[in-house]
Amino acid sequence: MFSKTKVRGVGRVAVVVLAAAIAVGDPGGWFGGQPGSGSAAAQAEAVPLAEIPIALGGSRTPLPPPTGQLREYELVAAPTRWEVLPGVVADAYAYNNQTPGPEIRVTEGDTLRVTLRNELNEPTSIHWHGLHVPNSMDGVPPFTQEAVAPGASFTYEFQVSHAGTFMYHSHVDAAEQIDRGLYGPLIVEPRPGAVEPTRFDREFTMMLSAWNLPQAGEGADEMEGMEGMEDTAATDEEADEQSESLSMEMDYNYFAINGKAFPATPSWNVDQGDLVRVRLINISNLVHPMHLHGQDFKVVAKDGEPWSPEQQLVMNTLSVGAGETYDIVFVAESPGTWVFHCHELHHTENDGVEPGGLIQVIETAASAGS
Repeated sequence: MFSKTKVRGVGRVAVVVLAAAIAVGDPGGWFGGQPGSGSAAAQAEAVPLAEIPIALGGSRTPLPPPTGQLREYELVAAPTRWEVLPGVVADAYAYNNQTPGPEIRVTEGDTLRVTLRNELNEPTSIHWHGLHVPNSMDGVPPFTQEAVAPGASFTYEFQVSHAGTFMYHSHVDAAEQIDRGLYGPLIVEPRPGAVEPTRFDREFTMMLSAWNLPQAGEGADEMEGMEGMEDTAATDEEADEQSESLSMEMDYNYFAINGKAFPATPSWNVDQGDLVRVRLINISNLVHPMHLHGQDFKVVAKDGEPWSPEQQLVMNTLSVGAGETYDIVFVAESPGTWVFHCHELHHTENDGVEPGGLIQVIETAASAGS
């Protein structure tokens, strides 16, 4: 569903120098791997990540000139059964029978036309999180539109504002509809301009989500406990207390990358020396401190806005808040099996059992001669 694109070009010059270096480190964590040993001379030639210039391009204007290109999508919101992990299935909502929904990838200045068909038994809408859109296209009932009723359709159409990493998601009964799967990634590429963007060898998108899935038999037990109870109506005060209790619970027990929990998450396969871009999107209601083993990364954009070179930070753990997106870049310095995972460690469990959840495995193939 999400692409792993091999791109060669302008930025490769810096990577060629870096490919000669092999950093020594302990793979640690849940997986073992043999780090490269590399000579001291080769390591001395390495360009530090902090000194690699990263440019993301883009027009950086309030509204870029139109490209004249119309990009059309249809998103069908409907109930589905979604396998988070083999044997663990959620009663989900999904766009086009998948969660996250289809990646929408366009160029700034394009006209985006998305027709939403609602096949749920409840109203819904789509909000374009982070994009600058006309008020009538913002997808937030009852303020900017009426909710799309079951069986109805609505067409969103607007000129795409600026390059960056964004998302789309429901904005009706959002706590439930988003938790059940109504969201997807929205990637806006820069149009050709004066600033040539850095070319990356690999690009990955990670959409982080959380699920509250009942265990087998829980629903039946609850129903049995209700048998014989009198049909009494709760007072307004009791109803308010129940509502507050439910809204505060959010007792998530499965955590997913692009809809799948480890070990159902596909590994990333990269080559030593590759310059790798990762688009992090947090659709969950939680904070995820994402930690990379084996090498550092550089933060180059937040919420679709690129950071200038003096703002770009090198680190190995980044806390990604609810609704935030980040773009990070790293050099695959050492061969072996590495992990990129949430350091809120119960988020790396499947219903309390580790390893699971938010663990991304990175398989780095050694370069020739290392």
